[in-house]
Amino acid sequence: MVEEQPTNASSDDIMVSIQHLSKSFGDTEVLRDVNVDVKRGEVVVVLGPSGSGKSTMLRCINLLEKPTGGHIFIEGQEITGPNTNIDKLREHVGMVFQQFNLFPHLSAKKNVMLAQRKVLKRSAEEAERVALEQLDRVGLADRADFLPDQLSGGQQQRVAIARALAMDPHVMLFDEATSALDPELVRGVLDVMRSLAEGGMTMVVVTHEMGFAREVADRVIFMEGGVIVEEGTPAEVFDNPQHDRTKDFLGHIK
Repeated sequence: MVEEQPTNASSDDIMVSIQHLSKSFGDTEVLRDVNVDVKRGEVVVVLGPSGSGKSTMLRCINLLEKPTGGHIFIEGQEITGPNTNIDKLREHVGMVFQQFNLFPHLSAKKNVMLAQRKVLKRSAEEAERVALEQLDRVGLADRADFLPDQLSGGQQQRVAIARALAMDPHVMLFDEATSALDPELVRGVLDVMRSLAEGGMTMVVVTHEMGFAREVADRVIFMEGGVIVEEGTPAEVFDNPQHDRTKDFLGHIK
């Protein structure tokens, strides 16, 4: 029987509610009984070693991976039920990946326009207006007609962010959005993410950028072996970690 969402999780304050989430690939259990609530306007940063389940959890939130068990609610609506309209769900959940996934033959502007036209059925004029607005938002108004191979990696990632924002998402998911970039290109992408956070965007961010996590996160989650080992404010997790595994992880990256 499908569980009903608890009263406290159906309030307007909760954007994403993950309840008893599990995910296996064959005999390999990647997530085990994960429970997380993300409040509206909150920035949650997820840390952990490779293979800890961070990205899989993120991909479950927009059903790029189908959970093996448990339930996920977005704005009070269960998305893990049998009648979920995945395309409708993804209109409200923006995701930015490690790889930019831009169409190489389309300009930055047309990359940002494409999903608006196909998914939201916006007119060409409206899609272009929104695309230019979002490219300006990420600092690329002067690169609208450039092809991806004429842009740096950091600029391409900012186009990918603009593309996600053009869909008017209610929550943004970032999966290692800066890990494929040269160090000198990381700052521009993080500046855009920081600006989104300051503007009140609900965000779940998987990253190894500890400075960003300290400065921008409302809450930090540390995962290991498919479970949440520790969570708290940045000050609590970074300055006074309670779990030995968290201490060891942070000790190696500081």
